[in-house]
Amino acid sequence: MSAGKKVEKILLAAGIIVIIFLAVLIVWQSDRIGVSKAGLEKDAREKQEIEDDWTMAQDVNEDLCAMLFYDEDQDEYVYSVYLSHEGMSFGYFYRQGGTDEYIGESVKGIVYEDKGIALMSMNHDKVCRIQVESPEGEKNIQVDPAKPFALVLPSECGEITMYDASENIVVLYDAYTG
Repeated sequence: MSAGKKVEKILLAAGIIVIIFLAVLIVWQSDRIGVSKAGLEKDAREKQEIEDDWTMAQDVNEDLCAMLFYDEDQDEYVYSVYLSHEGMSFGYFYRQGGTDEYIGESVKGIVYEDKGIALMSMNHDKVCRIQVESPEGEKNIQVDPAKPFALVLPSECGEITMYDASENIVVLYDAYTG
């Protein structure tokens, strides 16, 4: 094989490697590769600088993940919400997070179009049961009244009613589209 042909093959191989590298870089930069379901907690803790010893309440479906991190005394908390993207993408992408007075005082509901509804609370109202109306009928979800919670509901659910241990209705003070 002549020296000229060797140089051509080396240049061709280098060109292919550069094209593959650029394609991977473009896909990475286009927000098509997110965080896997298994990596959500780690990603939220890193992005929001959440202490490792804080407890987490989490619920996740194929489109939405709601996480609520809190300290041992339940005095401090941080929430994180991740969504999947439409089309050709993999994983979940950070949407919003931080602290919110409604989560600390009552229950916050955030509707994410067709992705679902995130309910998060430090549970000072001692919610123990959440009743959800849906096309399939009524569904009762049990919640530990002594612990904060994060819950993901389907977007097509109907009325949401929350109860404390005495069967008093707990008001959902804040619900908006996120």
